[in-house]
Amino acid sequence: MNTISLLYPPGYTAKHETALSDQSFYPRLGLDRLIRIPVRGTMPWVDQQEQFSKLLTSDADVIQYRLDVVEDLINNPALCGTFTEVLPQIETIAQLRADKSRVSEVTSCLYSISEIELYTNCVDLLYQGIKDTAVKSQGLQTLFQIIEDIHESREYQNLKENSRRLMEETRSIRSVTIGVNLNAQLHAVEAGVVAVNSEFFRSGDIIDRILRLDRKDDGFRCLTPLVPYGANRADQRDTAFNSAINNALDIIFSSAVRSWRPVIRRYLAQNTQYLVYLAQELRLLLGAVELVNRMRALGMPMCKPQVHPTADKVLTLRSFYNPHIAVSLGTEKAGEMVFNDLKFDSEGMIYVLTGANQGGKTAVTHAVGIIQALFQLGFYVPARSAELSPVDNIFVHFPSTSDAIGKGRLGEECNHLRQIIANASEYSMVLLDEALSSTSAVEAGFIAGEVLLGLSSIGVRGIFATHLHDLAGQVDQLNQHPANRVKIDNLVAEVEAGSTKRTFKIARVKPDGLSYARSIAEQYGITLEQILKTRRQHKLRQPGAEQG
Repeated sequence: MNTISLLYPPGYTAKHETALSDQSFYPRLGLDRLIRIPVRGTMPWVDQQEQFSKLLTSDADVIQYRLDVVEDLINNPALCGTFTEVLPQIETIAQLRADKSRVSEVTSCLYSISEIELYTNCVDLLYQGIKDTAVKSQGLQTLFQIIEDIHESREYQNLKENSRRLMEETRSIRSVTIGVNLNAQLHAVEAGVVAVNSEFFRSGDIIDRILRLDRKDDGFRCLTPLVPYGANRADQRDTAFNSAINNALDIIFSSAVRSWRPVIRRYLAQNTQYLVYLAQELRLLLGAVELVNRMRALGMPMCKPQVHPTADKVLTLRSFYNPHIAVSLGTEKAGEMVFNDLKFDSEGMIYVLTGANQGGKTAVTHAVGIIQALFQLGFYVPARSAELSPVDNIFVHFPSTSDAIGKGRLGEECNHLRQIIANASEYSMVLLDEALSSTSAVEAGFIAGEVLLGLSSIGVRGIFATHLHDLAGQVDQLNQHPANRVKIDNLVAEVEAGSTKRTFKIARVKPDGLSYARSIAEQYGITLEQILKTRRQHKLRQPGAEQG
């Protein structure tokens, strides 16, 4: 049986995998709230972060392969519907395999027959769903060819017919006739199956039988009403009785499935594993499509990014946004969404992002991280257009509410920053939001400058969103340092000229720190003019002010 993957191109092996080793960004960016499995009846992510660590990749060819598959699925909603219907059944196959190790050999074989029935149903559903579907991606084209070859093969059709007959025979068993031996105290001591029947037994009444009021006796009417069996499973006699019945049924079923057992095991081993392997991949791909559909339903753009090699270190975004904000706005306020552009280039691979408080610095920083992470899953990204290169890791340093024992918050921050710098490479992305806000501006400014120089000497791509406006003023000086490998540049979260209104737009300009300080003061009503005006109004409200 050919193997097929919808996430990795042919010939791709584990030794080539370049998964992102540091996954701390995953919960910090809220990816767990963004990506959903839109299929009822499927098993939840056991450990979503662990699942992502296995599926995130920094291989440009893998990302392109996945994006092509996602594009086909977005363009073919009916195919997504087929995968949605098939996925729970594939997961049931996997569950049957796990359960077989805990049951008797004959019951295990019956599980295998059920597994084949599920498998043939999945293949039939897939065949019907794909036979008239046109796709362009290599992954789906290969899957379609495999499903078509299997469905049209004589072996598959014979297996399907034979398993159907065997399951019908097994499912036709409705009851058993049991022989019970009693001791002198009329306690059951032995039990065995006399016959296997295709009809259910029905409740009866011994008085009706004695008086011959019930003349329709077909052999399946009991002398007494039927009583639910096994109500007292702790009773040793019930346990022995139940064991005797199960042993007898195993003997009966064994004769029915003995000739099939080698065929079942061989076929399952050779032909069904590829489908079980696809289950996890389908979950991720359907999650990718669901995210696109959800954002577009909110009126937000989602695009297939253009993939560049890792060494090119490309990030060019046009009209990008933070999807968490899109969700919070909803459809009624979608028109309030603000879109931004961003580009890393030879004049700026690390940005110092300053601006007024609550002006969008955090939203932009997080959005860049989300876009990079989605890209490296092989997802569409929240922008009108995007060109991206993979990174080998995404390091984030966002405000923390935890109290570090022994170090204090500043010590905790510095330790984390040191770890980031120690592990980052020239192909890493580093996102810092309001770092070093726990210390004085003088101390923070010096430490931040050293951190920026360290990141620049490594050659990372990154954003340092900060309230330290003096840090932005150091950019030219920092760029002159001989250790620099990449340039640092400024981004500013702007406010409307002459007001305190935030635009939530970012611009690649040198900041005017004083104007933002003034906007903050105006926002809270504490400029000198506002203070004097407040004082005058306060005096006018005092008793006797008018006479004075």
